[in-house]
Amino acid sequence: MAEHGPVLYVHPSSCLVDEKTEVEVKHLPADYKITLHALIRSEDGDDWESFGRYTSDSSGTVKVSRDKSLGGTCEGVEGMGLLWSMRPVPESKPGRR
Repeated sequence: MAEHGPVLYVHPSSCLVDEKTEVEVKHLPADYKITLHALIRSEDGDDWESFGRYTSDSSGTVKVSRDKSLGGTCEGVEGMGLLWSMRPVPESKPGRR
């Protein structure tokens, strides 16, 4: 890892579902493979998750709106992919599909 370790930036930190967000990880080694995992609990108490696999650029940065997800719940360049590809966490609520 880089000297200070990776740092996750999410801008804005709170928004509505149809507003764009920027998700960035900095201070990674160059060409480093990471998995970003998003997890939320809805107002109804349901747990939802998504994930994407990325490779950092030569400066050690992953920017979700610019970089290609190589697999996960979304693939390709999808700036909002970690939000729209969320799915219920298996077995978080019996009978939920």
